[in-house]
Amino acid sequence: MTRYIEVSPDEPDLTVLSDAAKVLREGGLVAFPTETVYGLAAAASIPEAVERLRFVKNRPEGKPFSYLLADVAFVPLLVDEVPSRAQALMNRYWPGPLTLVLSQNQAAPETVGVRVPSSKLAQTILRLAEVLVLVPSANPSGKAPATSAGEVREYFDGKIDLVVDAGPATLKEPSTVVRVTEGGCEILRTGIITPEMVHQLASGKTIVFVCTGNTCRSPMAEALFSKYLAGKLGKRVDELPELGYHITSAGTFAGWGSRASDGSLEAMKERGCEISTHISKPVTLELLREADRIYTMTASQRDVLQRLDPVSTPRLGLLADEDVSDPIGGDLDVYRNCADQIETAVKRLIEGF
Repeated sequence: MTRYIEVSPDEPDLTVLSDAAKVLREGGLVAFPTETVYGLAAAASIPEAVERLRFVKNRPEGKPFSYLLADVAFVPLLVDEVPSRAQALMNRYWPGPLTLVLSQNQAAPETVGVRVPSSKLAQTILRLAEVLVLVPSANPSGKAPATSAGEVREYFDGKIDLVVDAGPATLKEPSTVVRVTEGGCEILRTGIITPEMVHQLASGKTIVFVCTGNTCRSPMAEALFSKYLAGKLGKRVDELPELGYHITSAGTFAGWGSRASDGSLEAMKERGCEISTHISKPVTLELLREADRIYTMTASQRDVLQRLDPVSTPRLGLLADEDVSDPIGGDLDVYRNCADQIETAVKRLIEGF
């Protein structure tokens, strides 16, 4: 007999969620909503539960189930090493509707699917369960995933132990599934996170230029690098994101929302670059972690970033052989000289890019 328990999706009764976690620990099957669709859960450590899950879903032998984790901190329990591309996707889209298929270790070909849902209800059940949990979508193989408790009932009434009914799933669409290796990404199933979003972030082509205030030097470097990279590829600057390139800039002590300085605007206009829409932003840890390469205008700015995030040190470098002096407060000739120095350095970067 299947039990059905209704809870609030916003403030679920912890007693009910604890009950669901207990059923999982004891080898039962529990359906509950995530932000994507309803999932059907079983404790990974109990073979009988996993086999029962396979039976009720009519899942072919050899087709593995994915894990749903309460937090990214549990990934090392399943995977020895996370590829840099996968880490970038985790940083951006977890918790959320993205399942990553990763190699469990370097010595064996076995892979494992993992996801951290954004649903607080799902996270709470997973945390209370205190065991690793396999959670495929709640549907028999070949059928559409259930997006409500009513649909779960149609599929599995009398076949599973408990359904936590918290209303319809928010997105009503399964997660995007991406296989990630050091060599690249393969989209196994498309969801709300599109292939373009995946490849843009995971392509390893995010370049960040950093100065102090993000109103002079780094916006000019961003614009010139974009111009020359687009020229090398035979594309327009506005086509670079479609190719997976994310060129941006930030400041070590920048505020949000300032425009590029007048001297920078004029110096770039003379070189065929338009930066009138530039808006300043500060360097963030997230930006540093996502970047493939980070170029600073001075050694002192590089040192600031190393202190902010030592992990990013291998991806940090100086734009030019010598510090690029701040032109702020100077006349147009000062800005032109600064732009000349940046342009020379950028051309050298592009040659080896």
